[in-house]
Amino acid sequence: MAALNLRLRSLVFATGILLVAASTIAPASAAQQAHPVTVGASYTYLHTNILPGCNCFSMNGSDVQASVGLTPRFAALVEAGATHRGGITPDGYTLTQITYAFGLRTFPLPAARLRPFGESLFGGAHALGSLAPGNNAIGGSSNAIAFLAGGGTELRLGHSFALQPARIDYELTTFHNGQANHQNDIRLSAGVLYRFGSRNK
Repeated sequence: MAALNLRLRSLVFATGILLVAASTIAPASAAQQAHPVTVGASYTYLHTNILPGCNCFSMNGSDVQASVGLTPRFAALVEAGATHRGGITPDGYTLTQITYAFGLRTFPLPAARLRPFGESLFGGAHALGSLAPGNNAIGGSSNAIAFLAGGGTELRLGHSFALQPARIDYELTTFHNGQANHQNDIRLSAGVLYRFGSRNK
C-alpha cells in the first residue's frame, strides 16, 4: 500500500509539473498567436482484458493532457492518467493501471465550434495491485508498451474554455498474461479544456 501511495503521488507530481510547464510557456505562445497551448483534465472509463482470454472488466479514473498547436490542423499531444478497480475477483484482487503517452492530434475542421478530431499516441503503461503482472502466479513485468488510436469531439465554449464531451480510443498494451501477452482495451473519456493563445482561423 505504501508503494502504491508513493507511485500515485509521483503521478500527481509529474502531471502537476506538466500543467505548470504548459502554463509557463503559454504567455509566449499567446503573444505570438502562433502555437496555442491547451491543457485539460478528464474522467476516464477503461474496459480491459488484462487476464487471459476475455475475462473483461471495467476500470475508472482520470487523466490530464497538454497539447501545442503545430498548425491549425495538427497539434502535438502528451497525456498521463490512471484507472483503478478493486474487488475484481471473489478473492478481492485489485488493479491500478497508469499510462503515459505522446503523439499527434488532427482537426479536419479547425475553425468549427464543434470540432471532431483524430489522434494517435505511443508510450508506456505500468500496473499496480495484486492482479498486476509480477504480483500474481502468472508473473512477468509490470511495465508495458502502450499504443492508442481514436478520436472525439471538442466543443468551444468561448475564447479559452472548451468541453471534450466524447473521446474514444482503442488502447493496446503488452502486459504479460501467460497467453496472448497483449490487451485490446477500449477507453472512453470526457472532460474540460483550457486554451492559451489565439483561436484557429
